[in-house]
Amino acid sequence: MSTRASAEAWFWSRSRQELWHKGATSGNALTVESIHIDCDADALVVKVRPVGRACHTGERTCFYRRLD
Repeated sequence: MSTRASAEAWFWSRSRQELWHKGATSGNALTVESIHIDCDADALVVKVRPVGRACHTGERTCFYRRLD
């Protein structure tokens, strides 16, 4: 399966060396709204809508801490 085919976020796990589906065990998936590619075609921005909490800490997003 893939992000484009399922419309839900899939990631590469460096520690497990495998693809994993966000929400497969927690139910907290990321529904893809759009995918954008940069001008060099070497980076993506995937805009998602979280279904439940996105972060393993229980926060709505993993980007909840501000760097001062």
